[in-house]
Amino acid sequence: MNRWSGGPRAHEIAGITHSSNGPSGATMFSDQAWREVARRLRLSGQELRIVRGVFNGHKEYAIAANLGISPHTVHTHFERLHRKLGVADRVELVLRVIEEFLLVTPSFEATVLCRSGPTKRHAAT
Repeated sequence: MNRWSGGPRAHEIAGITHSSNGPSGATMFSDQAWREVARRLRLSGQELRIVRGVFNGHKEYAIAANLGISPHTVHTHFERLHRKLGVADRVELVLRVIEEFLLVTPSFEATVLCRSGPTKRHAAT
């Protein structure tokens, strides 16, 4: 349940479960897949690091602290990413990047399984 609204989280709606020790956020995808997505979307190194921060669930201040830059600079990068990728917000940004992962990765679920072992959803099959 979402602690703010009491409603289910997106992964719960989709029926996706994973163990707490499995990969999450940016680590769900290999570095090679990240590089290919960055190439396809024409992301700079800094833009890629910011997108990975979003995938890890970090807000602007945390991303800024992790990269050693100001929150204003992170915000500027977000504005440029939104224009570059034609997205309106961070949710659309993440969805756009996931679309590219689906194109460059033969099977998203196969990638997750290879990196983390079977999820609860796949353990029964």
